[in-house]
Amino acid sequence: MIRSLTAATTIALLLASTAAAQTTLDVVAWKGNEAEPAGLPELIEKFEAQNPDIKVELTFVARKDVDKVIPPRLQGGNPPDVTMVDSALVDLWGGAGFLTDLGTDSPWYDRMIPAVREVMTSDGEIRVYPLEVIGMGNFVNMDLLAKAGIDTAPVTIDELKAACQALSAEGIAPMIFAGGFPAMLFVGANGIDPDGISPSEYGLGERSFVGDENFNAALDGVRDLVAADCFDPKLQAGLDPWATAPQEFRSGNVAILPQGAWNIGNFSSVEGLNFQFAPMPSLHTEHGLALDLVGPGWAIPRDAENLEAARKWVDFFADEENLSVFLTAEGAYSPYTGGVSTMPDLAAPYTEARDAGSLILWPFSTLEFPKPLQTEWEDSITGFLLNIDEPNEKTLQRWDDTVEDNL
Repeated sequence: MIRSLTAATTIALLLASTAAAQTTLDVVAWKGNEAEPAGLPELIEKFEAQNPDIKVELTFVARKDVDKVIPPRLQGGNPPDVTMVDSALVDLWGGAGFLTDLGTDSPWYDRMIPAVREVMTSDGEIRVYPLEVIGMGNFVNMDLLAKAGIDTAPVTIDELKAACQALSAEGIAPMIFAGGFPAMLFVGANGIDPDGISPSEYGLGERSFVGDENFNAALDGVRDLVAADCFDPKLQAGLDPWATAPQEFRSGNVAILPQGAWNIGNFSSVEGLNFQFAPMPSLHTEHGLALDLVGPGWAIPRDAENLEAARKWVDFFADEENLSVFLTAEGAYSPYTGGVSTMPDLAAPYTEARDAGSLILWPFSTLEFPKPLQTEWEDSITGFLLNIDEPNEKTLQRWDDTVEDNL
């Protein structure tokens, strides 16, 4: 009887000791919930299996709320062990000394795509492990195009206008050009020449939008799309770019939608929806222009309680096999060279543009354009759609004023 009690006590003590030794890794992210799992539930399960002494506690915080939730924790010295960040947050929190330098000697650092590495390195430090580069371009319903006698996704302005006219003649809604984000993609793709002026010249106020040949041509290009029956500008100005616009494409009600590749998974779940993801048609290239947005990454706050476990978390994602799970779920490209492509065949037109070198890093994601300018673009381009005959200068001056206010 005594031996039995002793054995039970020993087992209990061992279990208690194991529980006490287990580290709870506090991770905050704006991905991993039911709406946008990004492969994180599967990856957390795998990480915990490989690290039985670590339990991951993932807290979902929407990106729009991160700026309110995390700073008090950083300032109070009780931050999460790992937090999802984007370039704006790295610049803000890293500049204030709240993020750990992950080290330019990290084995993954030299594998970063050079343009991404340049953007993410500051003062000789790398304070984020980038997770993805997300394409932004055109979703094209290939069955609707086929009804209009078109068998390839349009990648030039002339092809886009011809497609709109053919679709309209068949009674098919050609294109959603919702005020705000979708319209921004077209204007950006035609205002920024990948072989021309650096976006940073505009963002630093060294070059004005007013009078700029490319951006005037981009706004004139919007009028050309209207003339080609691509869309009714006033109707588009009132559409919700994040809910209504994707749902209209998802439902097969419209042929072409400028949006981000993060919609690939959602659209692919629709039975019978035959679509491709293509680059944005551009005045500057025959391949169309791939707009690559530098996506989020992992950062370790300076005062993280469990630094060793946090490092293991970052190293786990640095394994190509694990990162590919995240990338596949996101419909994203790797920010590292030499990795296996995780993009589906339906994104071949976009990938071909990237492979041809016809791409830019979206300047709002690289901070070449100041963050407030994005809101101004969304608002002013919506206003432009409502009053499309007004001179370009009125819209472009608003952009220059915003840049000047944020220098």
